Amino acid sequence: MEKFADFLIRRRIMVMVSVLLATVYFACQLQDLKIYTSFDDLLPQNHPFVKLHNQFRSVFGGANQVTMMLEVKEGDIFNVKTLEKIKFLDENLPKVPGVDPYKVMSLASRKMKEIIRSAGTMRINTVMFPEIPKTAEELEDLKWRVYGNGMCFGSFVSYDTKKALITADFFDEEVDYAVVFNRLQDLRKKVEDENHILSIAGTPMHFGYVWYYSKGVVLVMAGCLLVILLFLYFYFRSIQGVVVPFVSGLVSGIWGLGIMSLLGYNLDPLIMVIPFLLALMTIRHAMQKLVRYTEEFMAEGDGKKASRNVIVHMFSAGITGIITDSFGIALIAIAAIPILQKTAIVCALWAIPTLIVALIFTPVLLSFMPVSERLKAQYRARAENNSEKPAFMDRMLTAFGNWILKRGKWYVVATCALLIVFGWIGAERITVGSLLPGSSILWPHQRFNQDALRIVKSMPLLNPIYIIVEGDRADALRNADVIRAMYKFSRFLNKKVPGVIFARSVVDRLPSNNTGGGDGDPRWKFLVKDNAELEHTLTRLMFRGGPGSWDKYATMDLRHANIMAYCASKSAGLVRLIVATIEKYFKDHPELQKLPDVKFRMAAGPIGVEAAGNQVVAEAQIWNLSLALIGLFLFCTVNFRSIAAGFILTLPLAISNLIGFALMAVYGIGLTVATYPVSSVAIGLGVDYGIYFLSRLKEEMEVDGDVNAAIMRTMTSNGKAIIVIGTTLTLGLLVWLFSSLRFQAEMGALLAILLMLNMFGALLLVPSMVLIMKPKFISRIRGM
Repeated sequence: MEKFADFLIRRRIMVMVSVLLATVYFACQLQDLKIYTSFDDLLPQNHPFVKLHNQFRSVFGGANQVTMMLEVKEGDIFNVKTLEKIKFLDENLPKVPGVDPYKVMSLASRKMKEIIRSAGTMRINTVMFPEIPKTAEELEDLKWRVYGNGMCFGSFVSYDTKKALITADFFDEEVDYAVVFNRLQDLRKKVEDENHILSIAGTPMHFGYVWYYSKGVVLVMAGCLLVILLFLYFYFRSIQGVVVPFVSGLVSGIWGLGIMSLLGYNLDPLIMVIPFLLALMTIRHAMQKLVRYTEEFMAEGDGKKASRNVIVHMFSAGITGIITDSFGIALIAIAAIPILQKTAIVCALWAIPTLIVALIFTPVLLSFMPVSERLKAQYRARAENNSEKPAFMDRMLTAFGNWILKRGKWYVVATCALLIVFGWIGAERITVGSLLPGSSILWPHQRFNQDALRIVKSMPLLNPIYIIVEGDRADALRNADVIRAMYKFSRFLNKKVPGVIFARSVVDRLPSNNTGGGDGDPRWKFLVKDNAELEHTLTRLMFRGGPGSWDKYATMDLRHANIMAYCASKSAGLVRLIVATIEKYFKDHPELQKLPDVKFRMAAGPIGVEAAGNQVVAEAQIWNLSLALIGLFLFCTVNFRSIAAGFILTLPLAISNLIGFALMAVYGIGLTVATYPVSSVAIGLGVDYGIYFLSRLKEEMEVDGDVNAAIMRTMTSNGKAIIVIGTTLTLGLLVWLFSSLRFQAEMGALLAILLMLNMFGALLLVPSMVLIMKPKFISRIRGM
């Protein structure tokens, strides 16, 4: 290490030029880095629900659906002005890029039909299309036609007649959330007035809002960085103390984002915080080097020698810290979700610039930086034996050290044992999935969540789950046994599944065909017993509709069908209950899978892909945290050649993560794709404290072999670095509380809490465990 350090200092100009050229190269790649959300990247593509969704999304519609609800404050919707607005939305939604025009539905649509049956005749008329009624008599007639239409009343017109729904499906591969958001906002401005409210919800609008608010994330990042720089100046009282960590983080960020661009990855607004945190890791390592540089300068009085000694003493610990950082974050790839896997690959590759910048570039940059007058004055005072009064931080750390050496270590261990118990109890209550009817990414007061809440409470067509009846051939559905099985299952969804408001399928309309022969008598509303007649009725029903009338329910060749169940919300508990109830039904009715030429498959649609994501995250989180801690244990064991060292360094991080999960449960933060990386990032951000502390403790043991004295010296040297880094980054992360995106604010607050816990773990728990366990890797130094 001494030879390596001497080489770097001798060739420091070459090192700086090389880093500069590489930075320019990666900066040029940033022009090709695109910022957008890809819906497919958010879904676990190997999950059977998502495979089913991908297979049939072009047939029955995908999860990119928009639901609009036009609400009147006074009166009802049966007036010319309101009906004109409904027609305007129905005509203009197909013009929004990415909309499937055959899957736009409203009271004004051609597909909204009225079926009138009487003995020997059946008439099919549109409910309102093509013209809206103008006179009072026409409006009254429309009202009664809506009241008598089960397809319309309660589904597209609310029971209080004050609200009307307009729905649209988007082609998943064509939707551009930013464009859709702007176009729908334009429609809202043209429709809303003093008596009309237009609520808009659905996946395209959701991610449109995320895109819209993500533009403010840059300001939050700038605020976070500004707080960090201010505290750096407060601690170091020099330009050097601000410039070196900032430049190191900037270079690392440019390299990392450049690598992302070279890989062809997009920067998703949902995980924009991750690259920022990775750059913060480099800043954290640079701060460690800066604190050690200050100590070495006080000993040597020469900037170059101080920089050289930083490399000699901290390179090994730095490598271990950076590898464990990257390993912990890379493990988020265990969740087989493309956005997380891409993030994991980028994090793993980001270790390369972090190693180069933090361990080589930063010390070399320090060797070029002029030494502050304050540091020079402190060196001269020490050289002249003019001892100054210890600073407050030195006195505080000395007090901590003395307390730990006495009875404090036992109090620390007892407190950690209690934290483990309470953390475990709280962590078991964490919910996987969203806890809100709208979006857990946005704040409850924001317009999207307010709109979603209004729609869910009034007309719950926002959250459908699709059960697909897949046929092996054309006309597979034209089988009486299949029709009856579909009808029975649809009735089960309507009556027996908690959280399902109502279900719809093509066979639900078959019983109504009998009422025509009985002059509308509801006692004739049943499936006919004759198989041939039942099969013929289905065929006749399919071919009597207009273009696209049955697109959401069956294919025209009667090969595939879609049974749609509209759910009250997509909250995690309800989604889990609905999926479990349907799975139990299939398990209890094995005859469904024995039907000729068809099979029942679950589950697609918005609720299906939501359930898939929740299941993958739930399974991956356990493995992610377990493997991260195991990997940390192994890396630290190898680095210090001690199993005890691995245990001592892993324990604080395990405790802090338990507390983090408990806090998520207490404050109602669900474990989702957005919050899933928190534990990995927390491990990456927190592991360095303990590694650098133990490394410095080993150095201090070589002085006189007295473990008590070594701990005191480590507390007042490396302990100072831990406090500087911990408090600076914690206060910087708290700026995220001002983010317009709720999940970023929650993630920033959680990471700030976990960083503080990790800081206290390194300062208190690590030395306490060393004193209690007396590990051999410490005691064998100098024959102890």
